[in-house]
Amino acid sequence: MEKDHRGRSPEEKRGTQKTYEEKAHDDREDLLQEPSAAETYLQDPERFLPARDPRIPEGGGHTSEEYFTLPDDLRVELIDGIFYDMASPVRVHQVVSLEIAEQLDACLKKHGEPCLLLIAPSDLVLGEDGRTVVQPDLYVFCGINGENTPRDRQRVPDFVVEILSQSNPGNDLWRKRALYQRHGVREYWIVDPHESRILVHLFDGKEESAPPERYTFEDEVPIHISGGSCRVDFTRLGGKLELLRKLEQELP
Repeated sequence: MEKDHRGRSPEEKRGTQKTYEEKAHDDREDLLQEPSAAETYLQDPERFLPARDPRIPEGGGHTSEEYFTLPDDLRVELIDGIFYDMASPVRVHQVVSLEIAEQLDACLKKHGEPCLLLIAPSDLVLGEDGRTVVQPDLYVFCGINGENTPRDRQRVPDFVVEILSQSNPGNDLWRKRALYQRHGVREYWIVDPHESRILVHLFDGKEESAPPERYTFEDEVPIHISGGSCRVDFTRLGGKLELLRKLEQELP
């Protein structure tokens, strides 16, 4: 009897009723298995895609020129000539992003590094072929000296953080991971607020992907490209996430 990629028979699959949260958890677990992330995604790509806005151009071969003419209310990214819909960030996404940004910005100021932190929404053009424009949640350029001013929009950041979306985990775990590595990003974090964990990918010019370092929200995570001078203490999120939980009980 044919089984699916998690070893379930059709009868077992039909008999398993899952909530959205349980299904999202399984999606992340599938994609976290190295090196099967790409294979899992390619077996059933539609499973990882949110509902698509009909105004978003379909197919491939699109360019950054088209990207910058789309309506402002469309949240999309252009990756290798294909448009991908982006879900609006949920509240926990914003809380986590702000905490990481606050700690990172404070460390950069403390050590006087010639680095600049940028946060979403901010367009980042990658490559010179005009086929990729993304919006990382946080990204940092270091070694800024003004020599490349005319090409700043295509310069590659040293450090990128993406906060995992429940609606499309494959985008950050596989597609954008490969994209950032290919374009020369040195360090890439994937932060999963729903599972309270962090995956740290250290590329730094390597062509092959090594298994990521894994941390939880109980850890203080070093930013490797800083030589250990900067860290993000995820334990500081505890109180804010508890406040968010209480707030959401009061909201419709």
